[in-house]
This record gives sequence, structure tokens and C-alpha cells, in this order.
Amino acid sequence: MPRTGRAPIRRRLLRDEIYDTILNAILDGTLEAGEQLHDEELLTWLGTSRTPIREALNRLAENGIVELVPHKYTRVAPLDFRNINEAIFTTGVLHEHAARKTVGSLSTEQLAALQGFAEDARACLDEDNLAGLGPAIRDFFLVFEKATGNQIMVETVEGLSLQLLRFLTPREGLTGVNEIVDQLEAINAAAHTGDAEATGDLIYAMYEPTRRNFIETFRGQD
Repeated sequence: MPRTGRAPIRRRLLRDEIYDTILNAILDGTLEAGEQLHDEELLTWLGTSRTPIREALNRLAENGIVELVPHKYTRVAPLDFRNINEAIFTTGVLHEHAARKTVGSLSTEQLAALQGFAEDARACLDEDNLAGLGPAIRDFFLVFEKATGNQIMVETVEGLSLQLLRFLTPREGLTGVNEIVDQLEAINAAAHTGDAEATGDLIYAMYEPTRRNFIETFRGQD
């Protein structure tokens, strides 16, 4: 648990700022999976009152990032690779759909955004910045979702992408990130040609391992 060393959070949109602060601490590994979150320590760290902290924790719990058991404990949710797999599978389906729907009609600004986020992902990989890699990948694909104009899809992907970000939280034994960035760059190149079918096929291939694991998991329950 972080201690002191920061000024009290500004009162403008306090719930959201506290949410972002706690979430970022979880994603960068400052708060570890399974770590208990004690009220008094949170109050000291964040420098604010209980109500906005509790509201932020409730939102984090809704997103599956924090576990709240009334009168028992509040803790960072343990890494559940089945849940992560399911979330990544679902976002992959939505990414593919959005790309097939929008590629070929993306604006110059949207294509530039894709390029920028792909470059950000490569830079994070080169700098071994896994905490920054997840957001770059999320924001890359959100360009497709936002281009559909479907706000429900955007909000769904934003929520599910938190599981991807947790998967990419710095930890030992994480593999495959080089391939992820290579695939991201290939998807970006296909999108710039305006080939929706090729872009969708590349996204399908990128998420195939997760798709296979998801299917195998539920076949195993039959």
C-alpha cells in the first residue's frame, strides 16, 4: 500500500480521480493481486474522505478489479486467468466486427490515431514498459469501436479491456508481447490500405489462441 508523499487529490471529479489513481496502482503492480485495501491506509494515501473512496472501490468492484466482501475485506481481485481469457475473447469478437464495419471509411484523423497508438505500443515494448503497453493496445482497437458510432460497444470494450490491462500488468513469466505488437502493426498496415476483410482476418488470427482456450474451457464443462 502506498503511504504518504502526494498532495490531497483535487475535489473536481473526485470519484473519477480516485478511481484512476487506484486502478493505475493496480495496473502498474504497486497494489498487488490479492492485496487487502484498508480504509485507514487509503485515507492516508489518497488524502480525502471515505465517501469518494468507497464510490471508486464500488466501481472497481463492478469492473472485476477489486473484491468487496461487506464486513470482511476489500482487496485487489486475484488474477483469474479464466475471466481474463473470457474478457479478451469477447473484446476480440467486438474488435473484429468493428474493423470489418469501419475499415475503408476511416478518416485521415482516425488512421493517424491508429498509427500513433501502434507506435506507442512499439515504444512501450522497446522500453520494457508493460504498464504502458496495455493502454496503447486498448486505445488502438478503440479507434475501430468509436468509428462505428456505437457507444454501447465502446463502453463494453472499455470495461472488458481492464482484464487485458491486468494481464499485461508487469509480472514475471509474461510472454507473447513481442508477437502482440507485431500483429498490431500488421493490423494497422491493413487498415491503412482500406482492406476491411484483411484487417478483420488479422484480428481474428490475433485472438485465435484466446478463442480456442475459451471454447475448450466451456467444452470441458459439458
